[in-house]
Order: sequence, then C-alpha cells, then structure tokens
Amino acid sequence: MTTHIGVVTTGHGPRDEYLHYHRMFLETLGADVRVTVRHIYEDLTLDDLTPHEVDKSVPNLGAHVHVPGAVGNHMGDGWEHRFFDLDFATDLVQLTIDRLEEEDGVDIVLLACAAEFPTGRISAGTLLIHPREIMFGIAEGIAHGTRRKPRIGVIVDAEHADHDRADWNSRPFADQIELVVAPIDGAWIDAARQLGAANVEFAFFFGYGVGLAPFDARDEIPALETAIGAPLILPHRATVLHMRNLVGPAMADLDHLPQGWNKS
Repeated sequence: MTTHIGVVTTGHGPRDEYLHYHRMFLETLGADVRVTVRHIYEDLTLDDLTPHEVDKSVPNLGAHVHVPGAVGNHMGDGWEHRFFDLDFATDLVQLTIDRLEEEDGVDIVLLACAAEFPTGRISAGTLLIHPREIMFGIAEGIAHGTRRKPRIGVIVDAEHADHDRADWNSRPFADQIELVVAPIDGAWIDAARQLGAANVEFAFFFGYGVGLAPFDARDEIPALETAIGAPLILPHRATVLHMRNLVGPAMADLDHLPQGWNKS
C-alpha cells in the first residue's frame, strides 16, 4: 500500500529537490511512497510578504522566495533567502498542513524545516514529522549512550547563537554532553573548521536540505564533514531514515545477509 507523504516548505515553490529526495531515498530503502509538496507562501507574492519581513534579531522563519532580478542564490536566479515574522509564518504552516490533509489526502505530513515553532501552534490530524525533534532525539541517544560526556558540536547562525545555546542547555540531557557552538559569521566551512579544531565527536547542522539545491556545490557537505573530522548529522538525512520505519512495505532484511544464509 502506497503511503502519501505531504511535505511543507517554508517559502515559495517549486522545491523539486524535496519531491525527488524524499521519494527517491525512501524508494531506495524499499518504501512505496508518493510525495506531494506544498509551500506556505504559494498563494502570496513578494509584495504580500514584504510587510511581514523582519531581521534575524526577532523571532522569524527563513524562507526562499521569488525576488525579480535577484541573482547568485543557490536556488538559481530570481530567488532570495529572506526572513519573515514567526507568528505570521506559523499560521501559514498550519494552513498548509490542513490543505495537505484535507485537499491532498496525505497520510503523513513532514515539515521541511528544523526550526522552532511556538508551543502548541502546529498540529496534524494524520501524523506530523518535525525534523527538529528527530535531531534532538539523536543527540539525547548519544548523551545516554556513554558514561562520559560526549563532545557535540553545533553549527548555528551567528544571530541565533545565544538562543540556540540556551535551547540546547535546556534539554534534559544537557549536563551529559559537552556542547561546542560554532556560529556562522561568514562561510559554513569556517564554522565547520571551528568544530574540527575543538575535536568534536559528532556535529549537528539544523539546516534542512542543505546541499540539495540545484546550484549547491557538489562537494559542499562532504567538505564540511571533512573539516569537522566527525559525523555531520543533517535533518533531511535523519528524517528520511526515521520515516522509513513508518511506511511500508516492510524492509527486506534478508537482502542484507549473505546469499543462502536463510535455510528455510
């Protein structure tokens, strides 16, 4: 039975990398899925959005949006990454969840975003997958998996560094890890090098879909991992692997054993 997955993006469309990535990755793992992508600003123009644009010093949600004449974005010409009021954006996230469920008939809703939303403001009648919680679940598993304090690195926006540090420190496992925060002051690679110099054992980067856009450098994410010198945990990877447990058909476990292993 095919599972219909609805993906919510936090900007304009199209975002075909999300359509392809989630479907192809899950199918590679043996899943039978269909993917529908909707965008929270799909009915709004830049003029509609401009009154809600904010800087990164206030609660916001980042978004790739269409901007006439814009050049140089990794999405291609005509795109820019801007920031909009979090309350405004959150209402539209919920509206998009509702549309995926009510109009498209999806079975599962996935947020293509690892941002923090106001408590209780987003929900689904089906099953809502929030990559942020998956990421922190992995971190908690690492924390509980050793008697010592594992050294965990986090790449964050410089403007959010204090907030993100406080968020990590508020987690119930915070006293079981040694946290290293690397703010992005310029290029991502510089933050990655900071984590490498700090000898972290695991690194987290909460940018959903980093490396997937049409004009992202092919070696961008491998270069970050090399600079860190430790596994880099990304939300889109973690989410697909998590979701494979929630969709059918069952994985063919015997495919991962030597031929002839099963004697039945």
